[in-house]
Amino acid sequence: MKNKNISPKINRRDMLKKTSVFLAVAPFYFGLHSCINSGKKSFDADVIVIGAGLSGLNAALILEKSGFRVKIIEATNRIGGRVFSLDDKIVPGHPELGGNGIGGGYARILNAAKKYNLEMGPFRPRSTPRKKESYFHINNKNILEENWTNHAMNPFPKGFKKGFPSSQQWGVYQKLNPLPKNDLVAWRKKEFKKWDKSIYTILKENGFSDKAIHLTAGTNSAYGTDEHSLSAMMYFQILNFINHQSTFKDSGGGVVKGNQRIPEAMAADFNQDIVMKSPVKAIIDNKDHVKISLENDKTMRARYVIATLPTPALRRISISSFSNQIQQKGINELCYTPNLQIHFIPTENYWEKDGLPPSIWSDQRFGRFMAMKNDPKNPNKVTSCVAYIAGNQALEISKLGKKKGISQVLKILEKIRPSLKGTLKFAHYWSWINNPYAGGSYAYWKPGQITSYANEFAKPNGRIHFAGEHTAVMMRGMEGAMESGERAAFDIMNLL
Repeated sequence: MKNKNISPKINRRDMLKKTSVFLAVAPFYFGLHSCINSGKKSFDADVIVIGAGLSGLNAALILEKSGFRVKIIEATNRIGGRVFSLDDKIVPGHPELGGNGIGGGYARILNAAKKYNLEMGPFRPRSTPRKKESYFHINNKNILEENWTNHAMNPFPKGFKKGFPSSQQWGVYQKLNPLPKNDLVAWRKKEFKKWDKSIYTILKENGFSDKAIHLTAGTNSAYGTDEHSLSAMMYFQILNFINHQSTFKDSGGGVVKGNQRIPEAMAADFNQDIVMKSPVKAIIDNKDHVKISLENDKTMRARYVIATLPTPALRRISISSFSNQIQQKGINELCYTPNLQIHFIPTENYWEKDGLPPSIWSDQRFGRFMAMKNDPKNPNKVTSCVAYIAGNQALEISKLGKKKGISQVLKILEKIRPSLKGTLKFAHYWSWINNPYAGGSYAYWKPGQITSYANEFAKPNGRIHFAGEHTAVMMRGMEGAMESGERAAFDIMNLL
């Protein structure tokens, strides 16, 4: 085995340099490669990685390139986890169902795109429209952006009236943010515990009425279900992260043919087994090894396991006794944002009929109706539209089921905007809510959870290690997933 000469303590930076060899993208051979036989016939691998998303793939590649035997187990028939790009034949322009924007400071993601010769294009707005391409529909009234600031229905206090309703909260967070500037780790420190309270409380203390709070933080929120379900500390950390990313202005965006091409290329670069369509039923730590029981009743054994699944998916798996009860409680309680999307292809330029902007930000059940412009060769062409629904609104539509949900969304859209009638061809319905291997789109922290659990998720439970975006410390989103996989891989390498 190649790992015989690896020192007990790995220098992370040096090892990353050694393993970042530029390779051409190879054909996909998932589950067809034989693992190297090291003489340990009782073990299927040194490390089994659960989940073929960015986190799991990054961990597996680092371990493999360091000489270890690794297997990846994936529950679905798809590579990528919550990075999911629609096929251009289903919806033009490869719209993203999951991870969308790639920040300029996403070093690991951008390096992967470069390594696998993936073309980067500009950022493609999905839930936030381009300037002057959206109007508001609030309390059954249509309001143009330019009329909103002084509109009688604008409920925000002085100094917070200009701009999108959902953006008004950020001015408060900017003013109050207790975290040191550019410190991406401070949000987990106990000294800031008093700020781990609801954003409702924060906004109420700063002069926002209940109506204003609900409009800015409880309607079309990117995280959580409403204004009471989110910790202000989470938003302070997001703000620091956004400020950090804003210093990288000349890179980032999105992969031209979809961000999912990155995890797919990573999987093609992996030379050992990726066992697809194999949900895990149980993870059992037997002190000298870990046993994995699959739902098809097959079992696998390894010296260590890295579980990269979101917490709702982890809750479906029986994990042998936790030595860290706080960690177990956190896994049982950390939730993911309800999100569903209904994609349409416009058959006519409906916006030319009524003279209104093509996109709508609304307090109605459909949330945001966004006109997508995802053709890099024709950036002004509307390629598709999506009803992007989150939070409690998503939960309400989800309860109706697919057929009734689509019907109700169309009915509401056509009622408030008659020009849409007969112009929308249904293309795709996707819900992260009922997906058993996700449970939602993004992890969100309720008041008190950061103080209680944030520093516990990444700790190993015996031979079981954890990764995934929710365990990342500095980064968020896709880059956070990569960071977490890297950390877990080096933790295990130091043990092996």
